[in-house]
Amino acid sequence: MKRILALVCAATVAVALSATTTAAAAVQSSSGDYCAVRVEPLASDAEPATPVCFETQAEVDAYLATVTAPQRLARSAAAASSTVLGTVYKDANYSGGSLSFYGTGSCSGVTFGFASVDAAWQNAISSAKAYAGCFVSLYSAPSYGGSQLLCTPSCATLGALNDRVLSLVFRPAS
Repeated sequence: MKRILALVCAATVAVALSATTTAAAAVQSSSGDYCAVRVEPLASDAEPATPVCFETQAEVDAYLATVTAPQRLARSAAAASSTVLGTVYKDANYSGGSLSFYGTGSCSGVTFGFASVDAAWQNAISSAKAYAGCFVSLYSAPSYGGSQLLCTPSCATLGALNDRVLSLVFRPAS
């Protein structure tokens, strides 16, 4: 019985990894105004991820469903999942192209940062929303410098920071 359970768990992990790898490979050649990117906790020394982009918001939502879906595995296997922390938009009032940030878990006790937004998004952000117990801070300079705007949790417009955002942080709301 234990051997069958182990084989079922191994097959489940293989299918989940295959689906995620296939989805990621398919989007590497995609382009568009609707993107998603993994963001790491501030203490991490991981290299910043490159956004994956699509032609429609529906495609980005489908991609996020593959990277944020919890994997149900046996108790002995580690489960990995991600959470959408927030989204920035090219236009005011949460419209136009979008870039969604996802990370490991919520902002509960963790601060996630992007010290330099991808070149395609530099000086192009006009509104922002945060989710998963996060507020989002937007900065006019790389590495969280310059002027700052705190969205608690959302900003339909960015005032003086409109089209001037170069870095951002998702921090706990409390």
